[in-house]
Amino acid sequence: MKELTRQDIEGRLNAHRELLVTILSLLMKEPAGAQIIRYLEQDDMPLDGAEDPGLTPSAGYAREAVMADEVRAVLDAARARAVAS
Repeated sequence: MKELTRQDIEGRLNAHRELLVTILSLLMKEPAGAQIIRYLEQDDMPLDGAEDPGLTPSAGYAREAVMADEVRAVLDAARARAVAS
């Protein structure tokens, strides 16, 4: 397997994100999809570490916060697409 370039990785991530947004936007229109959407919306991660401003986030915390931000962004994009179509 060839080594992936940064451009390859970004392209693949963007493709996955587009697939997720499309699938979730369709699920948002179906009653059966509500449970999946509710599960993804259950996010108890702090948004920005403001609960303790003097604390420097650990690498693990930072990774989880970035992941939570991306889940929220994908859900927001899916909601916008579901409303628009």
